[in-house]
Amino acid sequence: MKILHTSDWHVGKTIRGRSRADEHRAVLAEIAALAEEHAVDLVLVAGDLFETAAPTPEAEAIVYRALLDLTRTGAQVAVISGNHDNARRLEAVTPILEAAGRINVATRVRRPDEGGVLRLTTDAGEPVVLALLPFVSKRGIIRAEQLWDNEAFESSQQYTDRITRLIEALAGEFDGNSVNLLMAHTFIHQSALGGGERAAHFVEEYAITAQALPITANYIALGHVHRPQRVSAGSPAHYCGAPLQLDFGETGQRKQVNLVETAAGVPGTVSALPLESGTPLIRLRGTFEELVAAAAELDQNAWIQVEVDEPRRAGLAQDIRDRIGDRVVDVRLVGGDDRPRRRTGDRRLGRPPAELFSTYLAEQDIVDPRLTNAFQRLLDDHLDQAAGR
Repeated sequence: MKILHTSDWHVGKTIRGRSRADEHRAVLAEIAALAEEHAVDLVLVAGDLFETAAPTPEAEAIVYRALLDLTRTGAQVAVISGNHDNARRLEAVTPILEAAGRINVATRVRRPDEGGVLRLTTDAGEPVVLALLPFVSKRGIIRAEQLWDNEAFESSQQYTDRITRLIEALAGEFDGNSVNLLMAHTFIHQSALGGGERAAHFVEEYAITAQALPITANYIALGHVHRPQRVSAGSPAHYCGAPLQLDFGETGQRKQVNLVETAAGVPGTVSALPLESGTPLIRLRGTFEELVAAAAELDQNAWIQVEVDEPRRAGLAQDIRDRIGDRVVDVRLVGGDDRPRRRTGDRRLGRPPAELFSTYLAEQDIVDPRLTNAFQRLLDDHLDQAAGR
């Protein structure tokens, strides 16, 4: 059988306030076309369909249209929620998606016999056992009083142990006569981050080890990390990564989906299918004239971040935008202390809170990762409560 593995769509993501809706429509249509071209039996969407827990109507329309388009290829589709998704909101529309046929959605961890494990049969008659592990917040594992009283390493170990036990319980349903699959939105220790992820959910206290992954799986489809990579585990385990370069930390990364071919008792063989629809994100640094010259050689559709390395003067950032064009979405002026300073007055509407807070710190010349992480933890705690995790 053939499986297409995709994750971390982050529909609704903007780039410094600029919409990327058209990019998302294009790349998700490209994924559906690849599923049809390769006659895929099953599509696995491993979480973070949305950028925020309160997606816009436009973002919801893009995601739900993409899921329906995937079913029209003839494939069955399975979806889990990620840390950016609102589990309650996604659960509310699950009956509608499932009524459309061929779509299965898991928004919370469940016992194997209560929806945590799906037993599917492909159109060719191949049996599949699919274990589902949506993102689990620390709030869902450790009670508030334990977070307050425990040492950090104790809470971290409790989280790791509980997730490991959940995986063991789900994988306990695997059998030798089926294609056994695990789909999980989680962080595997020592995985290489893409650069655009939400930092607070990638610290050690949210990590599990590769040894926690079942050795009896034909394939393990992972979501959460934006950089495509294989995880060193006893079964083929992969992050397929995000389909777009989502922030400037992901500049230069090639994006892909994974095509997996397998059968009962046979480890999955993985092929990367490159995605071409996304707009590249490019960083430039230099003097005013160097930047203008370098930008002239770039893809005219690229989103550009520039650092101007010359003495400050009034209107310099706007001059850069005037000469290079609207694709410049981030201008940083490098002063005598050689620290990047953002131009004030950048677009704020539609930008996520964490990005706005980072912009504020930069404008105030505050360089302290502890503040960024503390803000993100508070925000995540609020979002977890709102999403019912």
